[in-house]
Amino acid sequence: MSTSQPESASVFNWANVELGPQLPMPVFTSTERWQPERIGALALYCSDGRWGKAFDEFCHRHLHIPRYDRWALPGGPAWLLPHPDNPHFQPTVREQLDFLVTIHEIELIVLISHFGCAYYAQRLQKSPDDCLPVQTQDAREAASTLRHWYPNVRVETYLAMRNLDWLSFHRLD
Repeated sequence: MSTSQPESASVFNWANVELGPQLPMPVFTSTERWQPERIGALALYCSDGRWGKAFDEFCHRHLHIPRYDRWALPGGPAWLLPHPDNPHFQPTVREQLDFLVTIHEIELIVLISHFGCAYYAQRLQKSPDDCLPVQTQDAREAASTLRHWYPNVRVETYLAMRNLDWLSFHRLD
């Protein structure tokens, strides 16, 4: 058995598992078990992986969302706003969200923008401090858009800040 298998998987006899004709033996088995219940929450935030664990901790420990759908994109909530150079931009995003809200039974959408976002730095050609007013306004407009699209879905908007190595979350709405 591979050394990457968790100890609990070592008691499982993989030789008895039907893998199908094209599926090789697993290279890793998660210690996390499948959780069939939907939570009904989605978090939309920036894809910057340096913030990922903090976003998870915030959603788990503060918002008490044990599991949630994740939509990570550069700029996070900025994707909900019309894009001046592409008229198909916002309708495409809406189509994806319509699917998630309906099929995954979303009742809560959490928007998180973060300090020092490269998406805003490149778009605005400004420092992180100078991008903050636009980011916070965009996050609020994104929340307003979601409330218009999905009046029965609760929307919460936050700004994640960084002070040296410390990360904090601030409600915007």
